[in-house]
Amino acid sequence: MKLRCWRYKQAHIGFSLIVILLLLADSDAAIADKLHHQLQVRLIPAKSHISVVDVIQFPANTKSAEFSLGGSLTLKTPGVEHEVLGESSDGHTRHYRINRLPAQGKVQLVYQGNISTQGTRGPFDMPDALLGPEGLYLDGSSHWIPRFIDHPFYTFSLNVNQPSGWELISQGKRSRHDDHVAFEMTSPQDDIYLLGGPYRRYARMHQGVEIVVYLFDDDVELAGAYLDASADYISLYSDWIGPYPYKKFAVVENRWQTGYGMPSFTLLGSRVIRLPFILHTSLPHEIVHNWWGNAVYIDYSSGNWSEGLTAYMSDHFSNEQQGRGSEYRRKALERYANYAAEQRDFALADFSSRHDEASQAVGYSKSMMLFHMIRRHAGDELFNRGIRQLWQGYQFRPVNFPTVIRQLHPGDDEAQSVFIEQWLQRVGAPELALEQVELTENAEGYLLTIGISQRQAAPAYDLKVIVEVTLENTGQTRREMISLTERHASVTLQLKQRPLAVSLDPDYDVFRLLHPLERPSSLGRLFGSGRQVLVLPASGGSEQVEAWRQLATAWSERYGNVEIMKDADIDELPANASVWLLGWQNSLLDKYRERFSAPGQFIGDNSVSLGGSQYLAADHAVVVLDADNSRKPLGFIGAADPAEIALMARKLPHYSSYGVLAFTRPGVDNTLKRPLQVKFSPMRQELPD
Repeated sequence: MKLRCWRYKQAHIGFSLIVILLLLADSDAAIADKLHHQLQVRLIPAKSHISVVDVIQFPANTKSAEFSLGGSLTLKTPGVEHEVLGESSDGHTRHYRINRLPAQGKVQLVYQGNISTQGTRGPFDMPDALLGPEGLYLDGSSHWIPRFIDHPFYTFSLNVNQPSGWELISQGKRSRHDDHVAFEMTSPQDDIYLLGGPYRRYARMHQGVEIVVYLFDDDVELAGAYLDASADYISLYSDWIGPYPYKKFAVVENRWQTGYGMPSFTLLGSRVIRLPFILHTSLPHEIVHNWWGNAVYIDYSSGNWSEGLTAYMSDHFSNEQQGRGSEYRRKALERYANYAAEQRDFALADFSSRHDEASQAVGYSKSMMLFHMIRRHAGDELFNRGIRQLWQGYQFRPVNFPTVIRQLHPGDDEAQSVFIEQWLQRVGAPELALEQVELTENAEGYLLTIGISQRQAAPAYDLKVIVEVTLENTGQTRREMISLTERHASVTLQLKQRPLAVSLDPDYDVFRLLHPLERPSSLGRLFGSGRQVLVLPASGGSEQVEAWRQLATAWSERYGNVEIMKDADIDELPANASVWLLGWQNSLLDKYRERFSAPGQFIGDNSVSLGGSQYLAADHAVVVLDADNSRKPLGFIGAADPAEIALMARKLPHYSSYGVLAFTRPGVDNTLKRPLQVKFSPMRQELPD
């Protein structure tokens, strides 16, 4: 798939030397004290053992240095004295200080020990450290390199023995020397990664960048697809942002089902990497992170801007190129409304990383919409110019969120400050409404007056909102950009053709809280509800009921809103709750069967009719929702086999925007996924004849 960035023309991009010097001035201090590590590493995977000689060059005039290192590693510092300051409460790290550094600032640390997993990280339960016959994963949180309090950035050279049958991966330019592999990194980094395992390596050069794929098994076709796609995206984003910042980009298969982006490589789970859509979703997202987050670093003091900008320039951009930009933005607003708006919202300035659906809704969706509003206000040419200036001014330096906004958002200091305050500091979102729409005829045609309001309890936002008018007989629309700074505003339009309908923000260009009637019934509405009740079938058999309980436990850990009831214990659905009826044997299904009936949709005793096709319980597991979005959400999951219920527990959260699903048995492979539609939107008013 070939993509073009937003009417970007390189000839339009120019830079002022004064602007760039000003950009550099406030970020140079963050990297002035960078270190250089010269690391010699020996691995013994069979014993989970590592030994390291690290020669560190400190900046001139450094008198002392404090650092931490893994608690399982024994340390020597030849030629200098060190003292132990203590250790972390869990014993995983030990803290040291070197009081008197040599005049030339060069210190040698010699340490060794066994690498053991102390826990897991993130939603994928990946070990925080790994060294064994099956593979290797080390990063800063593994504490395998010394972390110096006053020196967060460093360059490095890394030389590692390569175990037989293994490939090793790190940042930097790679070179092979007999049974050793070396990596050279001359740009400041905030971490050093070391990965390895029994990989099959595929590589090619593209515009001076080595593109690599590491797979556990031979798969020339899969590797070729990733090599081709990576080359295309690196070319696209190099033209758009600036030259790709690393000597290589690698796609690395992982036994855990991750989707992580590190400097110059991405770590994709073995199932994830084989999903066909990942080539055009996760892959470009992680490639863009090599500019934003992994080369222009995040100053977290005012929030993490990187996820929103990366999502906007990859995920949103791809959808927009395919004519699905408004749909992508609507889903982003749905995600915010479902998961964050009610009880879990927080200021964007407080976002550091994703840890649940609410943090994703704020840190990714709200932030992505912020950059969309900036681009809509600036226009493509100014926005793209700002993107390139941001890259030129801050590569391998940290930058905070307000500075990113000021670089991209046109206007004076006051306008930029208002924008920053309302979108970074405020919790919540504007709630827009179409008020009275009046139409009168006059000598020139028609006079249309449109009222708009902000209904949130909080003060009014400063917004720019599109009003669209559909015109009679022409098949055309007229659009007006309305500046909305107060709670109420109106606009009057003189039209030659009779207007048929008025729509407010028809393409979802403004970050706002969707009206409940704008949100279709979806799994996400149930998952994000303040109270999610799961009704178990008492007659389903002990193993099936236990499987449903385990599903409930998993969802409770994920969403924090789950209650369990049995169908035999209740006659009516719980009030003020979103409800799941679980299992074909659920006794409440008969009573509420009509709630699931809609055009082309009906639940029978042992089958479901969907879109003219019948899905038998013997062959399929199904999910069906009440399509009426004006009522409290109600969902049905038709499954019986405990193993299939376990798979559904894991898979369904990934289908949150859909309202109808079917999966084949016994593998639980998706064969139907369909969003439900909104029949009526309060953001649109039809005008009477």
